[in-house]
Amino acid sequence: MPLRLGVLLLVAGVNLSVFGAGLGLLTRKMAADRLELARELAGFVEYTMRASIEPGGELNVAEILRWPYWRHFPDAVILGRAWTSDEAGDIQPQGVWLNPLGSGQREGDFPRQEVLRAIAAAADSGLSRAAAGGLALPIFPPGTPARDLLSHGERDGDDNLGAWGGCWFPYPSTVDRGELFTSLLPAFLFSTLLMTWVTFTGLRRFVLSPVQALAGTARRVSDGDFSARVKPPRLHGEIASLMGTFNSMAERIEGHDAALQAEVRRATAQARAAEAAAMTQRRLAATGELAAGIAHEINNPLGGLLNAVEALDTGQVEGEGRRRYHALLRSGLERIGQTVGKLLRFTPRRTQPEPISLAGPVEDSLALVAHRARALGVELVLTVGAERGEAALGALRAMPPILGEANELGQAVLNLLANALDAFESVPAAEAKAAAPAPRVDISVERRGQQLHLVVADNGPGLAEELLARAPDLFFTTDDSGRGSGLGLAIVHQVAADHGGEVRLASSPGAGFRVEVRLPLAGAADGEQPTRIVTDGTARDAGQTGGTV
Repeated sequence: MPLRLGVLLLVAGVNLSVFGAGLGLLTRKMAADRLELARELAGFVEYTMRASIEPGGELNVAEILRWPYWRHFPDAVILGRAWTSDEAGDIQPQGVWLNPLGSGQREGDFPRQEVLRAIAAAADSGLSRAAAGGLALPIFPPGTPARDLLSHGERDGDDNLGAWGGCWFPYPSTVDRGELFTSLLPAFLFSTLLMTWVTFTGLRRFVLSPVQALAGTARRVSDGDFSARVKPPRLHGEIASLMGTFNSMAERIEGHDAALQAEVRRATAQARAAEAAAMTQRRLAATGELAAGIAHEINNPLGGLLNAVEALDTGQVEGEGRRRYHALLRSGLERIGQTVGKLLRFTPRRTQPEPISLAGPVEDSLALVAHRARALGVELVLTVGAERGEAALGALRAMPPILGEANELGQAVLNLLANALDAFESVPAAEAKAAAPAPRVDISVERRGQQLHLVVADNGPGLAEELLARAPDLFFTTDDSGRGSGLGLAIVHQVAADHGGEVRLASSPGAGFRVEVRLPLAGAADGEQPTRIVTDGTARDAGQTGGTV
């Protein structure tokens, strides 16, 4: 219920209650006044009647009928003590029976017997009786002790036997409760409307309107508008104090919010800087991987080249031997050039996505980690369909192209291979020797519908199920040596996202780690699809972190 309507109903209800209580009190006061008037009239009548009774008990009828105050009574009946009563209890007067105001002015349904029986009962008991809307009084002759004619208690002895008779007269006319209500209703309605309007207007101005303004401002603050303020009323008081307190609270909230926003911006900037630094660290680590592979690839032919140059410098090599040394020099330099070319293909460049074969990034990545794999005793196995080794590379070149960037895909494949080798390197040597079978990383590519599925799986220590869901998260790593940055899989997911692909992870302790990257073929999709990361058959969109997915 609206506050204004509630207050209006409350004010109207209070006025109604006050009117009802006032009407009840007025009715009781009028009833008390009527009783007091009846007491006075009864004493007046009893005194007059007593004075009109002769010493012999005869009533001076003429004097009674001439009494000038009968005009103040609406009706009256006087009954002497001489009467008879039949079987039905009806009273038949045998002596004095007077109607001082006459019986002709009465209504036809005047309760004559009820009045006569009440007078007879009052004379017999010496006590007044209420009957027929009036009062029946016993009348005593002169010399009888005065008594309270309106008393309704019991009397002792036979002092009531001396009653001369009785008199009945109606109660003094009073205003009926219904008539009183009807007569007061217009004034009551006017006063109620006036009081309600005045009270409600005052409450609305000094209480309701300020409270509603306060409620509206509070809603704005709860919706996030901490600059909202309520205008205090001009008059000072509790409402003004409440509004001032609310404004002070809103100012403090706004200040805390501004400080919190500044802290959030600062923390966000720090987190981004830390993420950028970590990404740089990971790229530097990847660069170290590249450098180690490049150094190995260059050092291998470099020794032979130096030997050939030294032999040619002696001047003792002629003819066929000289041509053979020149061929060795050319072959070694070409091999070094190929190694540098592989490195250049991993250099980030701003290029437009184009149809490329997955063979190049896979072949280059395998070449760059081959030296480290041999040092760790890990076998790298490439499988494409039923083909392996060089034949697998040929089969991979024959597969349809994908739309993307070769250097980005190369980074992704290199990170997958580096992560697999890191897993073997994290196993202590004693455990590695006792483990069976021999360390191995399988790289497989196959076409399924309009996608190429690239799988890198190792038979290393694997990952616990509760940690698998966190593996794609930024900075998550299980490497306690400090070499891992926790960004390898994050980079893979980002590359897959850029190519509209999907990443699936599977692992269990002691059963190795498996990463499957699904990339759409060139022209397979009209628009970019959201990357999904799936762990053990449960998927989530790329960019979500933490928790079971």
